[in-house]
Amino acid sequence: MGAINPQEDSYLAQVPVELLLRITRWIRTSDLANVRLSCKCLERNLFNFFAHEFFRKRQFMVSVQSLQTLVSISKHSTLAPFLKHVIICTDRVGNSWEANKLPAEKHRIWLRAKAEQNNLFATGLLRDMLAEAFAALPHLGTVDLRDFNSETRNRDNGSWRSYGAVTLEKSIGLRLETGVDNGQLMSDTYPTRVFTAIISALGASGAQPNTIEVNLRDKNWGLHDSAFAIPPPLEPKLALILANLKTLHLCFCTKDHFFMIHDFLTMARNVTWLRLNFNHQSSPHDRTELGPVLFKWLEQPESDTPLNDIDRKPVSFPNLERLDIGWISVAPQPLLTLITKFSPTLKHLCLRRVSLCHSERDSQTETNPWVAFFNSLKKVRGIKLRVLELSDIYHGKPKIAHWQDLITFEADQDGAKKPLWARKNWRGTTDRVSLAAMIKSVNNSMVCPWEHRYSGSDVDMDGDSEDDEDDFSEDDGHDEIDELEE
Repeated sequence: MGAINPQEDSYLAQVPVELLLRITRWIRTSDLANVRLSCKCLERNLFNFFAHEFFRKRQFMVSVQSLQTLVSISKHSTLAPFLKHVIICTDRVGNSWEANKLPAEKHRIWLRAKAEQNNLFATGLLRDMLAEAFAALPHLGTVDLRDFNSETRNRDNGSWRSYGAVTLEKSIGLRLETGVDNGQLMSDTYPTRVFTAIISALGASGAQPNTIEVNLRDKNWGLHDSAFAIPPPLEPKLALILANLKTLHLCFCTKDHFFMIHDFLTMARNVTWLRLNFNHQSSPHDRTELGPVLFKWLEQPESDTPLNDIDRKPVSFPNLERLDIGWISVAPQPLLTLITKFSPTLKHLCLRRVSLCHSERDSQTETNPWVAFFNSLKKVRGIKLRVLELSDIYHGKPKIAHWQDLITFEADQDGAKKPLWARKNWRGTTDRVSLAAMIKSVNNSMVCPWEHRYSGSDVDMDGDSEDDEDDFSEDDGHDEIDELEE
């Protein structure tokens, strides 16, 4: 009888990989680490799944420790190929009044951490470390700037935090801030500074991600126009990077008069998915302008001349298939004009926290402007819309910034009754019905605050009336389009 090999002859090591994954799927991260340490054979069987879960998407912050970890992963021959989605979070040591109450030792740690973050920006070390990591990651596909922690860490019933954030919080005794500094609501440019470093690092590294995302949930801040200023020495490399983008998500601080972004968007003209959140119109209850300047520039046809001497020629996105618009108060016609501009290729439209304002003639009546808007949308020449998503849509009166009412939906496109929490959202597709039938469905589902249910009568924005029969069309074989991500 030969000697037993504790590695190869272990009963657990002989369990099929599929069952092994089910066994280890819900155990805590610390327990998973112990399983991997217990047996080389188990480690070998579990490694690819472990690396996919913990290193495919990884979040970092502006600190030397966190960035050095990113650089180390990028140079690791085994882990580097797994890292495809790099997240830079806005974790920072804030100007908290609580810091003055800290013990002397912790207060010194707080001061050192705050100085370190400032020096990373001032010395250019942030850009250099990001560029070093981006250049070494062979499969970098997405670079993401965000101000929140994902709550999808089911294994530990917690959130995915930036590397080093928890350690720093324990050493200081205060929680890091990810949102706007309340002491400088109007002037907090932290996301802009981080985004500038990310874009410069991409230009210096030569990396070719296909996705750049800016996801800011704190609606009191967004990217300022200066974030999109491209230094002439970096323009050739950045032009190549932006031209290869397929997905671009941006959040703007609409208090700025945007013009430097024109070059940026012109270089990114090949995107297929564009998301624009017009933050710092503050909230649906504080919209002081109907359509920011940037929105007005986007809606112009490419053949039009610029609005003024500093604006670029309006951009067209010839390959655009999905358009997401969020956090904006706008009149019906400009929004319809923008959608019409991209209608030849547009397949998926998502409107989230959009307030559609009454026309002057309807401002004194209880008229839902969305009904006429959608009836006009279905008549756009050549439109090929397949998916329509609505979430937290409002209607308001012109020139009254704080007058907003939420539109709810009582049923989905298939007629199923919706629970209370889901009545702010509606999603319809033309997989089995025509666009006209889908529009009729959404109009019939809308419920206004004054409890008047609209029948979806075919009155469009021009006041015309037209009776359309429901017609059903065969599925044309298009793949299902991805769900909207937060």
